[in-house]
Parts: sequence; C-alpha cells; structure tokens
Amino acid sequence: MPNWNRHRELEVFLTTFDGEQHLRLHGWLKRNDVIIKSENIVKQDDYFGVFTVYVTENQLEKLKENNTESALFMELEVMSTESERWNLFQDRTKDKDKILESIENFMFSFQIRDKKDIERFVKEANETSLALFKKNDDFIDDYVKTDEMSAKDKVKDLDLMIEAFVEEERYEDCALLVKIKDKIIKNYKKQLN
Repeated sequence: MPNWNRHRELEVFLTTFDGEQHLRLHGWLKRNDVIIKSENIVKQDDYFGVFTVYVTENQLEKLKENNTESALFMELEVMSTESERWNLFQDRTKDKDKILESIENFMFSFQIRDKKDIERFVKEANETSLALFKKNDDFIDDYVKTDEMSAKDKVKDLDLMIEAFVEEERYEDCALLVKIKDKIIKNYKKQLN
C-alpha cells in the first residue's frame, strides 16, 4: 500500500468581484490542484461569487502572491471552526428573501467517501460551469481569452464536460460547449499545434 503525504489543509472562503475575476480564480484553482468544496454565483452589489476551497499552507501563500499580480479575488477568509462559517454565512445573507436560496447553495461540509461522491461533485461542477456559459456571452469570451488556463487545459476541460453531457443525452448543451471549444481552438490555433 502506498504512503500518502498528509498536509494540513485549511478551509478558505474566496470572494470575487465580477465574472472575469471569478473565471481567473477558477482557472488558477484548477491549475494548482486546489480542492473546490463549493462555488456559488451570487451577483450582489458588492461581490459576484464565492469559492470555498481546501488549500495547504503552501498553496495559500502561492494564492496570496498570485493575487497581487493577477487580481484573483477581492477577499479571503480562513475558516477554522463551524461557528465562524455560520457567522460568515449569516453576514452574507442579510436579505431575508434570499436566505432560503442561500442556505440551499451553502455547503457545511464536503466529504469524499466513495466514487459516487466524486461523480456527484464533478456533475455539480459541470452544471455550474454550464450555467455560467448560458447566463452571459461575456463569460464565454472571458473563458476563451483568459490566460489563467492554457488552451489545452480549456479544451480538455470542455471535452470532459461534453463527454459527461453526451452520456446524459443533453445534446443542446453539448452544442454550446462545442461552439466554445471551437472559439478556443480558433483563438489559440498556434498554441494548440
């Protein structure tokens, strides 16, 4: 049985200002193998979305350094106890009409127990990405043009999403993803060859 190097992971709450920053951060997290616990698009006046992630101390330092260069997030908060998470959550949900929706989107814990948990998480991530693409053409343009992910990683990411949606026979969604993939290939023709 192989030995696993264990690292102390911190739960971190990252807030983004707009869609472009959100996509940059998403690309950075994927490229640096950061575990994404949850991703929510909120679109409030003072912020756009939030990521809850698990990072090692080294990843956290690297994230902070890259933020000064690339403006990956506007706010970072390290969670250490359940009560801190609840207090932060309460601060974010002052609008009583949106409390129920926020509670449904908020996840208190994420545990991978078996293959089904991983499959469910990947499915949720795919659905979130697809929802972003469907919401606004600016998200698509930002995804295509951002340098936070390489063209090959973007194409691979889209291929995996297309494969998942083909299995569910969601061909309209696949068609949208193929159009985005074609835009990436056209935009990065030299890089992909």
